[in-house]
Amino acid sequence: METIPLFPMHAVLFPHGRMFLQVFESRYLDLIGQCMKEDSGFGLVWLKQGQEVYRSNELVDPQLAQIGTYAKIVDWDSLPSGLLGVTIEGSDRFRLLTSYQRKDHVHMGEVEWIETAGATELPENYAELWGLLQTLLDHPHVDRLKLNPVVNDVNAVSCLLAQLLPIEERVKFNLLAAAEPLDRMARIMTLLDQYSE
Repeated sequence: METIPLFPMHAVLFPHGRMFLQVFESRYLDLIGQCMKEDSGFGLVWLKQGQEVYRSNELVDPQLAQIGTYAKIVDWDSLPSGLLGVTIEGSDRFRLLTSYQRKDHVHMGEVEWIETAGATELPENYAELWGLLQTLLDHPHVDRLKLNPVVNDVNAVSCLLAQLLPIEERVKFNLLAAAEPLDRMARIMTLLDQYSE
């Protein structure tokens, strides 16, 4: 078990996936600065209920998902709006055991790391999903994320597809929580079949 800072969001980050954040709250500016200084990261967890922005009059305690993804900062820039823009990349999944807020309102979590499945080549019956992923990676909005070259591995392909497909965050979280990459891939195939109907 390990205690790490958390970044609750109404979004889900997958291993191998990337996401762009606009940071303006002082608590997260400090957290990002510390992470860049120490070459460390934070846990991104799906915020099931509550506000992303801290409000002192918030009456409902935020509800954090029980599984999240460790994020590292891979790029940053000062935006014309004056905000800090950072690109993060997901690595390992974790199970959130307990959480609390520090005095500066940064969430901290005691986490248990979820073992990553070994590399497994994509089965032939999912070959069309490999083609779909290549199409998504060529999209201009996705291209800006500068994702690393994708290997033909079930875990990497299923995570990137789940990250890039335009599906609800609740559905994405269920895919993130899938115990096995092949199970995640099968669920994605089922979703695509439903959408095509």
